Amino acid sequence: MFKLICKISWASLKRRKTRSLMVILMISLSLWGLLFMEGIYDGMTEQMITNAIRSDCGDLTIYAKDYRLERKITQLIPDHRALKRRLDRDPRVRSTNTRILQDGLVATAHYSRNCLIIGISPKSEKKHGQLDNYLIAGHFDFGRRNNGAIIGAKLARKLKIGVGKKIILSAQDTQNEVSAISLKVRGLLRTNNMLFDEMAVLIDQNKAAQMLSTGKGISQISILLHDEQALEPLQKELQARQPRLAIFRWDEIYPALLQGRVMMKGFNMVTNLIVFCVAGLGIFGVMLVSIMERLREFGILLAVGTSFRQICWMVIGESLVLGSIGFMSGAVLGGTTLFYFHRQGLDLSLFSEGLETFGVDSITYALIRPEYFLYSLLAVILATLISVILPLRMLKKANPVEAIHTL
Repeated sequence: MFKLICKISWASLKRRKTRSLMVILMISLSLWGLLFMEGIYDGMTEQMITNAIRSDCGDLTIYAKDYRLERKITQLIPDHRALKRRLDRDPRVRSTNTRILQDGLVATAHYSRNCLIIGISPKSEKKHGQLDNYLIAGHFDFGRRNNGAIIGAKLARKLKIGVGKKIILSAQDTQNEVSAISLKVRGLLRTNNMLFDEMAVLIDQNKAAQMLSTGKGISQISILLHDEQALEPLQKELQARQPRLAIFRWDEIYPALLQGRVMMKGFNMVTNLIVFCVAGLGIFGVMLVSIMERLREFGILLAVGTSFRQICWMVIGESLVLGSIGFMSGAVLGGTTLFYFHRQGLDLSLFSEGLETFGVDSITYALIRPEYFLYSLLAVILATLISVILPLRMLKKANPVEAIHTL
C-alpha cells in the first residue's frame, strides 16, 4: 500500500512538472540562503569569541581576589608557579600562560595615550594562544636585550608610529613610584579584540617585573581547555581550592560576546521560522490548486469505495515528496556553499574598517553544524504536514456525486 501511494503521488506531481519544480526551487533556495546565513553569522560570532580568548582571557582566568574591581599592581598572585604546575598536570587543561598587567602611559615625541602594559613571554604566548599569528608587521620578539615592545595596531595608528620607532612607557609600580623605560617597537598586532588593539603594549615579562617592582608575582593566569564542557566544573574546583583568588570564565569577562552567541541562536530560530513559512505557503498553494483541479478524480475514487484516509495519504505523500526533494536539493547546495566558505573564508575586506569597529575579522570562516540541517528538516516536515490540513478539510466536505459531475 505504501509503495502504491508513493507511485500515485509521484505520478500526480509529474503531471504538473512546472508547478512542482517551482515549489521545489523555492524551498531549496530558501534553505540555501538560511544555511549560508547561519554558517556565516555563527562563524563571525565564534571568531570574535576565539579572538578574545586567545588574545586575552583564555577559557578561564585567575586573578588576585579584588584585582578586577581595583586593578592595582599590588594585587598579585604570589605563588603562581606551584598553581601553574598543578594546572599543567590536569588532563582537562590544554595550556596555561602568565602575564603581568598594569595601566600606564605610552608616549612618543608628539603624542601620548593611555595604555595597558602587558608583561609576557613570547615563547609561552606562541604555545598558548598563538598570539604571533595576529602579527601584521615586524617581529614577535623583543630583541636581543629585550628592549623592544609589540603594540596593538589601532594604538600604533593613533600614535602615528610603526615598527622601529621609539616609545616611552611609564606606570606606577608596587612602591607607588612612577617608573619609565624607553623601548623600540618590534611588531604590530591586530587581534580584532577592540580593547587589546587599542590599548595593549606588550613587553618582556622580566622587564615588566623589573619596571613595576613585582618580584616573582604575576597579575594573571590564563587557562585554555580541551573541552568547553569542563569550563564550569573546573572553575568551581579551583575556586574551592583557591578561595583567596578570583577565577572567571571568558563569558563573565566578555558578557557581550556571550550575548552575541545567544542572539545568533535566536536569529537561527527566526530564519528557520521563515523557511517554515515559505515551504508551508508554497506547498499549501500547490496542494490547494491540485486538489481543486482533481476534485472530480477524487470524487470518482470516493464513489468506487476508496476510503478518505487513503486519499489523505496520497495528498500527504505528494506534499512530502515536494518537501523532501526541496530539502535535499537545498541541503546539498547549502552544505556545499558552507564547506567552501569554511575552507576558503568569506573575504569582507571591502568593509574591513567598519567591521573592525565591531571586532569582526575581515575574512570570516563559516561554521558547519549538524543542527542547521536537523532544524531545517523539521521545519520543512512540519510545514509540509500543516500545509495540507486546509485542502484536505475542503476535500472532505466535497460530495462525491457532485464531484463526479464537475467538469
